[in-house]
Amino acid sequence: MNLGTSLHWVSRKMQDKICLVEGDKKVSYSQLWRNIETIAKAFLKIGIKEKDKIVIFLPNCKEFVYSFYALARINAISVPLNPHLTSFELKKIFNDCRPKGIITSSSLYNKKIGLIFKGKKHIVIVDEGLKETNGKVYRLKELYSIGKRGRLPDFNTSNKQLATINYTYRGTGRPLGAMLTHGNYHHGAIGYVRLTEVVTSQRVLLLIPISHIFTLVSCVIVPLLRGATVVILKPFIPSHVFRTIEKHRIDFIVAVPTVYISLLRNYDKNKHDISSLKYGITGGSYLSTDLHKEIRKKMDIELLQGYGLTETMPITCNPRSKNKPDSLGIAGHEVRVRVVDKKGADLPCGKRGEILIGGPTVMCGYYNKNGENKKYLQKGWFWTGDYGCIDKDGYVYFKGLKKDIVKIGGNNVDLKEVRNVLDSFHGVKGVRLNTVKDDLWGHQMHAEVDVASKKDITEKTVRSFCRDRLAIYKIPKEITVTEGKN
Repeated sequence: MNLGTSLHWVSRKMQDKICLVEGDKKVSYSQLWRNIETIAKAFLKIGIKEKDKIVIFLPNCKEFVYSFYALARINAISVPLNPHLTSFELKKIFNDCRPKGIITSSSLYNKKIGLIFKGKKHIVIVDEGLKETNGKVYRLKELYSIGKRGRLPDFNTSNKQLATINYTYRGTGRPLGAMLTHGNYHHGAIGYVRLTEVVTSQRVLLLIPISHIFTLVSCVIVPLLRGATVVILKPFIPSHVFRTIEKHRIDFIVAVPTVYISLLRNYDKNKHDISSLKYGITGGSYLSTDLHKEIRKKMDIELLQGYGLTETMPITCNPRSKNKPDSLGIAGHEVRVRVVDKKGADLPCGKRGEILIGGPTVMCGYYNKNGENKKYLQKGWFWTGDYGCIDKDGYVYFKGLKKDIVKIGGNNVDLKEVRNVLDSFHGVKGVRLNTVKDDLWGHQMHAEVDVASKKDITEKTVRSFCRDRLAIYKIPKEITVTEGKN
């Protein structure tokens, strides 16, 4: 079933109920569906076809939601990308998936897209700030005019129809595009709803990047399929979060531990009324039981810890009825979880091994990566590269990383990719990269860069080099330049 069709059913039922709030703008379910249909018709008219890959490169905004569902409606393939990525990183992804178009903002186009996205490709700008462009460009308001008349043709969408390619990292030194189907999303949403009990009356706060699968499922697809209201917030500033919770009576929040730590540090019960907020979901990286207890005590919020991957959608979550804060929760709808040894043999309860995932939420493979697919997808099971164990009640526990990545603020950082960038700096003879624990970000990286001569290479020049090639959260916190060690 098409993701757009599912939302259409909800929109017909909810009608004038507000589904999206961004700043002072409110969008009802009927308005949402009209916008999606109009943009979908316009996409077809400007030449975007079924199975075309279209990048969505936007910050959190309602236009992201419109674009995502409009592309799904015509069986095109969305490629959501984190707006923190640099032009250097984007070029690698573009070379891999060869997108036919991009949907972005004028500022992101001017800063990162204009020089690398050329040729006869579709460019859609969601605002009015763009002056000069390369290629054929459409403003969003033009699409509303183009798609105003006519009807969409019928599209047959099977559960196996590709919906998105979501890029992630697992220590190979290059981005991997996880291919997710309409069926993956539907099964992931069903499992999420059953575990978290999201209801129509919910008011959900969207504050972490919508390009992440965690946010896309938990803050967009699931709430909209349940007829709830999503309040979009950007950028993340703790005082703004508290004001938004109070103003809109937010009762459900989804975030990574770094966000919850920042909120905890800035919370003042005498200044902020967050009494409407009773529970939330935490994921992206592990939240300690001590932090869970402190948040519950000081902020009166019950956090349900979950576990998911770009390749598998939501996997587990603690149910509200029986929350074990030190665990990652139990498996979702039709999701199968195993813990195995090096040879793939199942381990008994409590024994540490690699987590394997099976079931209808597992991706159909990495795009254009046959080697990785053979290695990590075997006999219907996805080898996650994460260590864990399972207790007698079926709750999963995180026990470390096998893959060569580090979690920084909930983001996967590929250590090989960072080493490769540092190694490519002219005059560098060797790189040593260490990861250290960090109270706010979970982890940080410290790099020791050995050079032939320190005369022209400093920490500042190395950091500037990295800034052009790595998203800000991938740049080592400390960079030490040494001479002649290697």
